[in-house]
Amino acid sequence: MRSLAALMALVAGLQVSASDFERESYALVGQALVEVGPFGLDVYQARYFTGRPDETLIELIYLRDVPRYLSLKGWEKGFSHIEPERENQEAIDWIRSNTPSFEEGDRFAMLVTGGATRLFLNGRLLSESRSENVGKIIHVPWIGDRALDHDVRAKLLGRGQSGETVD
Repeated sequence: MRSLAALMALVAGLQVSASDFERESYALVGQALVEVGPFGLDVYQARYFTGRPDETLIELIYLRDVPRYLSLKGWEKGFSHIEPERENQEAIDWIRSNTPSFEEGDRFAMLVTGGATRLFLNGRLLSESRSENVGKIIHVPWIGDRALDHDVRAKLLGRGQSGETVD
């Protein structure tokens, strides 16, 4: 009986976490089309949102299929300048281990609220971390001081053209 009650409490907790992600409760700051490779292939539309003072959200809307191994290469490049301290490496390992493959049309959201980071795929909770280090670095490849693409960073921060919109 206790096991059933514990299971129901766990499921209820996950439902609350999953329902926390509603794009409408966040303000769009900026968006940018992200192109990759020598031919500038359109890979995803990135959107940056803010909520309450401690809430930030980056959503990636995939324009093509992207296998997991390519996403992992992107993370590696995006985190290449981060000091290899144990706490940073643990955060990077968590992000990498929770990165799936993506299909055209998928929406991958990285929500940071205070000390928690939640990953959503197509509106469903994929994973959650309570590590502050994960929250500190997960948005770095797009909006960090040493972002991978400074034009994308400027657009996401609302300082450039918003680019094409993907609904």
